[in-house]
Amino acid sequence: MIFGIRGNTAKAELAMIVHRLVKGLDLAGINYICEAEIAAQIRRQFSHKLRSQQVASEKELVKKCDFMISIGGDGTFLATAKLVGNRDIPIIGVNLGKLGFLAETSTREVVSFVKKVVNGDYLIDERTILEAVSINGHNTRKVVHGMNEIVINQNEIVKTIEISVYFNNQLVNSYHADGMIISTPTGSTGYSLSAGGPIVFPKTEVFILSPLSPHTLTARPVILPDNGVFKVKVNSRVPINVVSDGNDIIKLNAPAIIELKKAPYKIKIAKALESNYFKVLTGKLLWGEDKRKKSRY
Repeated sequence: MIFGIRGNTAKAELAMIVHRLVKGLDLAGINYICEAEIAAQIRRQFSHKLRSQQVASEKELVKKCDFMISIGGDGTFLATAKLVGNRDIPIIGVNLGKLGFLAETSTREVVSFVKKVVNGDYLIDERTILEAVSINGHNTRKVVHGMNEIVINQNEIVKTIEISVYFNNQLVNSYHADGMIISTPTGSTGYSLSAGGPIVFPKTEVFILSPLSPHTLTARPVILPDNGVFKVKVNSRVPINVVSDGNDIIKLNAPAIIELKKAPYKIKIAKALESNYFKVLTGKLLWGEDKRKKSRY
C-alpha cells in the first residue's frame, strides 16, 4: 500500500507538517510518495532529502499510489479530487484551512490515521460528481467535472443575464440573474450556501439549483433528483464562464447551452470509523454555540 502526499504549497507550515508526516511513516514502515515541489521545500528547510523513489510529479503521483493524502483546506481537497478523477483512489483530507468540511483529519492525527488505514480500520465515503458539457455554435464539446458545484456566470462586466433551466427537457424556470449554481450535496456547504441554498446531507441523491442574485424575489433554490439531465441555456449575447469548483473554467460566447448530469464515477474519501457528518457540520458552523459561556462581559 502506497500513500501519495500532496498539499497547498502556498501554506507556510506545509513543509514542516509533511516533514513530520514522512518521519512518522518511515518509523512505521509505511510506503509513500511525495509530490516533488513539497519534497524540494523539505530539503531546503530541513536538509532532509527523500529518496528518488519517494518523489514524483503530480501526474505520476496518481499513477503510483493507492491512497492520496491531501494537506490543506477544502480547496486543496477539491484540486486533489480533480487530479484523482475516475481512478478510484481514496483521499485522506488533512485540514490546514478554515472550515474543513472535506479535510476532516487534523495534522496531529494524520500519522495515526494512516496506520489505521493500513490495518483496515477506516470507512469509505463516496461523493457524487457533477459533469458539465458545453456545446457552442460550432458543436465543439468541452467537459468539466465538479465535486462541489458548476457555476455559470458572465465573465466580463457585472450585469444580469437571461438564463433558462430545463430538467429532463421540462422548463424549470427562466431567470434574470448574475448567474446560476448547480451544486452537489457535497457542495451544499460551499458557494451554494452563500447564495441562500440549503444544507443537504451528502448521501442524498439530488442536485441543488441556486440562482445568483436573481432580479426577482420569487426566484428560490430548487432541489431536484440527480438521475436526470439539466440543460442551461444562456440567451443573452455575452461572454460567459462555466466554472468547476472555482478552478476549471470554460469560456463561451452566448447564446450557449450547457448540459449537466451525474458523472459516471464518484470520489472516495477515507474517514475514521467514528466520523460523524453532523458533528462536523455543527462544529464548523458553530451551531448552538453560546458566547455568553466564554465571557461575562
